[in-house]
Amino acid sequence: MIVLIGAFVLSTAWWLIGTVLLNSQWMAERLSNIDGVEIRWEHARSQHPGRWEVENLALHREDDVLPVSIEVEHADLSLSLMELLRGRLHIDALEARGIRRLRIADIALEAEGALSLRDTELGRESLGAAQIDLDIQQGRLVRLSDAALLAQDIQLSARSQLEPVSTHITDEELVPALLEAISTRIDASARADAWDVFMPYLEGLPWLGIAGRGELTLAVGLDHGVPTEASELSLSAPSLRVELDERGLANAPTDGPPTTHHATGNGRVRLSVRDSRLDFTAELDDVELADTAPYATETALTLETQVANRRLDLLEPPEGATLALQGEVTRLDMLERYLSALASRPVALAGQGRLALDLEVREAALYRGEADVEASALEVAYAEFTARGDGALHIERPRGSPAHARLTLSDARLTHQGRALLTEAEIALDATSAIEATTLDDARARLEWRGARLPDIRALAPYLNAALPRPQVLTLLGGQARSHGTLVLAERRLDGEIALAGERWVTRLPGASDARTLTSDVALTLKVAGASLDGRTFDLGGSRLRWQTASDVAPSERLESILVLREGHFERRGDDTRARFDVAGVVQRLGFLNAFLPAGHGVALSGGGELFAQGAFAQGELQAPTRLRVNANALEARFLDYVATGRGELSAELTSSDDASMSLAIPRFTLRRESDARAALEGRHLTLATETDRFRAARAAPLPAYFTTRVELPIVEVPDLALYADYLPATDGLRLLGGEASLESAWHLAGLHAEGDITLRAFGAELTLLDQHLRGDIDLHLALAEGDLETRRFRANDSYVSLENVFRLDGGGAQDAGWWVRLEMPEAELTWSEPIQLDSTVRLSMRDTGLLARLFLSRARESGWLGRLLEVHGVEGEATLKVRGERIELQDLTLTGGSLQLLSDITLEASKVSGALYARLGALGIGAELIEGEAHLRLLQPRRWFDRWRQAQRQPRP
Repeated sequence: MIVLIGAFVLSTAWWLIGTVLLNSQWMAERLSNIDGVEIRWEHARSQHPGRWEVENLALHREDDVLPVSIEVEHADLSLSLMELLRGRLHIDALEARGIRRLRIADIALEAEGALSLRDTELGRESLGAAQIDLDIQQGRLVRLSDAALLAQDIQLSARSQLEPVSTHITDEELVPALLEAISTRIDASARADAWDVFMPYLEGLPWLGIAGRGELTLAVGLDHGVPTEASELSLSAPSLRVELDERGLANAPTDGPPTTHHATGNGRVRLSVRDSRLDFTAELDDVELADTAPYATETALTLETQVANRRLDLLEPPEGATLALQGEVTRLDMLERYLSALASRPVALAGQGRLALDLEVREAALYRGEADVEASALEVAYAEFTARGDGALHIERPRGSPAHARLTLSDARLTHQGRALLTEAEIALDATSAIEATTLDDARARLEWRGARLPDIRALAPYLNAALPRPQVLTLLGGQARSHGTLVLAERRLDGEIALAGERWVTRLPGASDARTLTSDVALTLKVAGASLDGRTFDLGGSRLRWQTASDVAPSERLESILVLREGHFERRGDDTRARFDVAGVVQRLGFLNAFLPAGHGVALSGGGELFAQGAFAQGELQAPTRLRVNANALEARFLDYVATGRGELSAELTSSDDASMSLAIPRFTLRRESDARAALEGRHLTLATETDRFRAARAAPLPAYFTTRVELPIVEVPDLALYADYLPATDGLRLLGGEASLESAWHLAGLHAEGDITLRAFGAELTLLDQHLRGDIDLHLALAEGDLETRRFRANDSYVSLENVFRLDGGGAQDAGWWVRLEMPEAELTWSEPIQLDSTVRLSMRDTGLLARLFLSRARESGWLGRLLEVHGVEGEATLKVRGERIELQDLTLTGGSLQLLSDITLEASKVSGALYARLGALGIGAELIEGEAHLRLLQPRRWFDRWRQAQRQPRP
């Protein structure tokens, strides 16, 4: 009984003393002085020695490195009395309810819930807890340094163990020691910010950012600071944002400002432990992708990275990450910067379609990647070329291999500087390049197109004119073509083949006075070798052109030309193209040379043959030495009004920048007047040479003043003199009927000035004079000088014509056999026309006057004694001769010989001869007036009558 009473008294005394001491805060102050821990409470009561029930308990471990505090509304606190006596704070047990705040370092948990501690050391020298149980509802996590809310709506259940840790160590050693000592299991959910939760783990990926607030779920275990297998932390957010900043990638394109890509959508971010790996995964649905503006919608995105699972402080930053997405791309231009990294010039993209992307980044650089775009309206522009059509773009970077891009387009249209080059094309482009490369030395590309159509060949004109010398030798007027080709880029050079095939191309070749339009079938194969990417150098050696046109003579016949460019090295310097060429082949249209020939001389070429050309050009001008040779089977050369045709050789040469020449030799030829359907003349050894010492001026405008042309026709056979009838006056009084002749001619044309010699020799020529039929030999020589090619007027001084062995074919011709006459023209002016016009002074000599008397006087033909009376030998004289159309005038004719003096004015027009004459033979004088070919004699004072008649004829008529 005494024991019971004693125990009661002691208990009552303990309760009274403890309650007074606990509620007076004296005990709390004593405990706070023991181990550097501040303890505060309110309304405490002791249940038994060492165990108290307290309200508003606050435990604060004061430490600059690792401050720890616990603030709760209600707690059952059990302290070890033995440790208190030793000056140390040891919590045997703490059962807390209504948690206000739990703080560790800069992080504070504010929540409703329960906290349980067992065997806990919370002192200045050490920390430890055999068991820590935490059960939280409606918690929030705050960062004290900036009052940032890290998580809210926290629901958490955790059981942890912290093995005793000495805190009397450096700051760098404290965190590893704490993690090594802690083991825990946490199951929680909360609303949190992705950046705050995950970015500490992703600090090794400076190019990656995560943002967005959502539902956080934890099922995490730690074993001595190492996450346990199957641990998982995930955050689901309706608006999750993933950012990729190119400034953090080592091999991102450097042109232009750095780009940040944003992916925003409904997604989930997860950290999990699998097979000793710590995995990070971000999965987003219904994503919008954007850089400066949205470029993809309705996209699914997955981002993954992983590291080896270790103690949390020993985790290494991720070396890389993988990214995969699929969706609808609305702006393909976002790929331009990355394609431009594979090319020498910017690449422009346009269109929309499906995008699939799978890439892997390691050590802040692209390690592996693959992208696919499928678009119904894909447009790619590069170096002023634009291709558009239904297509697909595939970009791939395999591990440890160069990047590869493949573009395919169907029903595509290719334009250059607004000109349509190809339509309906199947185009495939493959390009390969090392992404790390700063130059294109290792770049490779292959471009192929098939089944393409060139809608209008006029689009080729700028390229043709840029690659050929001036003046323009071919004008493209219209037509279409089919094309296929392959171009390969390797080691900064382009090689390949381009083929064009077209029907009914309409083109124009320059001619002497006008242009000739041709309709042709063409097949062109361009062999491209060693072309530089900037277009400065390229080689077209081996290229081949096949050209079929209709024959001028037989339209149903096809004339085929084939040219092979045996050497063709081109070099561009700014707007200037320089080239060396060696061409061989068979051509059927030599008219392209007419652009370099003097049209004013009437010089032009046509026909075809074997062609060989070697030379160079620069700045649109041919360079010396340039040589051309044509072995022609059917060569046609025009000069003045004539056309010579035959088999011959044409050669041309440029010996200096301004000196050029062309020569033509035809051993056997036919000659005809242009636009003359009559039989052609035949000749031998025709030579034609034209030269200029102003070639640079002539290439732009081949004016006659720049050229000198020589034509020699040494032997021309005239089978029928009637061919030359058009050159005589159009009168029936004088007509050439026929006869064979030979002609020799030489011309020298300098600018529009001309001179030449024409010699005609005819034997047995037949002609009519009035009503008389004559036969004889003709020798005609025209010495033409000071000619004007525009007016066709010449000075013909010292020309002559002689008739020999002349006799009349009708009755009585025997007495005239061997008659001759010679007319010399010391001063003459001739106009070369049909018929010829002539003004000349004439010196005349003849065998006798008998033939003339019998021609003009029928009585002399009928009366032998009269003919013999009027026949005077050794006659000479002079006159003025005018030939105009149908009219021949012989004025002031004076003939003398022996006792004969004859004065006359005679006009021959049509078939009529008119005029008058006075003849004195010794003492006998006679006058005669010719009226319609009949002579009316004047016997009374004949000289006086003749003078009056002449004076009356020369009086001006009213």
